[in-house]
Amino acid sequence: MSQDPYQDRPSGKHENPYDGGAHSMQGTGAPYQPEYRQSYQQPYQPGYSQPGFHQPSYERMEGEKAAQLSLIFGLVGFFVAGIILGPLAIWQARKAERLGVPATAGKILGWIITILYGLAVLAALLFVIILIAGLGTAASYGS
Repeated sequence: MSQDPYQDRPSGKHENPYDGGAHSMQGTGAPYQPEYRQSYQQPYQPGYSQPGFHQPSYERMEGEKAAQLSLIFGLVGFFVAGIILGPLAIWQARKAERLGVPATAGKILGWIITILYGLAVLAALLFVIILIAGLGTAASYGS
């Protein structure tokens, strides 16, 4: 009733599934040679010290640090001191881009925060001016 699972193997050769086929080569007279594999090399990227190496150069590390600071300034600026942190985020993003590291998120957050806080300051000034003008008008009616 049961079938032999090894019926398609030639008899007389012993294959070990854990040796990578080394024993199957013994009966052919050819010495075992491992398969040649070409090592993977990273393509050249500007900012890295040498092509193929993964260690970034000093400029690249400084650019990544500036990009991270830009993102941090942009995120924190949404909650506190956006009028100060927005321009700082833009400045750090430009520094990172000069060093070859993209910092789009920090730059966009910096511009959004700067515009929003600028509009808030203008609205507050307009409110104070209207309040002063209203009080001046009310005082002239009272006398």
